[in-house]
Amino acid sequence: MRASPHSDSCWAWVDIHDTVSGSNARLYISKFVSIGGTNCQIKGARPHSSSVHCARCQRWGHHSDQCRAKCARCPLCSGPHTEANHLKCVDAKRVDVHQCANCTAAKRPADKRSHSSTDSKVCPFWKNRFDRAWLKRQFPARSTSGGQ
Repeated sequence: MRASPHSDSCWAWVDIHDTVSGSNARLYISKFVSIGGTNCQIKGARPHSSSVHCARCQRWGHHSDQCRAKCARCPLCSGPHTEANHLKCVDAKRVDVHQCANCTAAKRPADKRSHSSTDSKVCPFWKNRFDRAWLKRQFPARSTSGGQ
């Protein structure tokens, strides 16, 4: 991102996937890297304030690198296929029927989940993506006692 339209300065953000503590990434802070013949200092940034959206299972709270889902989920219909294969895997009569994976998992009424999981205008999960407390409340803690 340029500092201003007429500036010769800019900022670049790079996500470094690291351990949970970020110990390896911290080693790079204050070091210099040469970009286009210019030495640039690496500075730390605040962590992302929003919750992470998994591109594999379409759920919130983890990155696709840590996803434990058995298969990918379509962001359009939450079916067991990728968005690229949506037209091949869904009956022609239902190709335009959308169902949000998050609203379905949260057991919202059927009329409240008829949107894709990436619909930023309708999906309450997308609208509340910066509110980690709201996201946590949507999925009450599962019982760890016998029976499950």
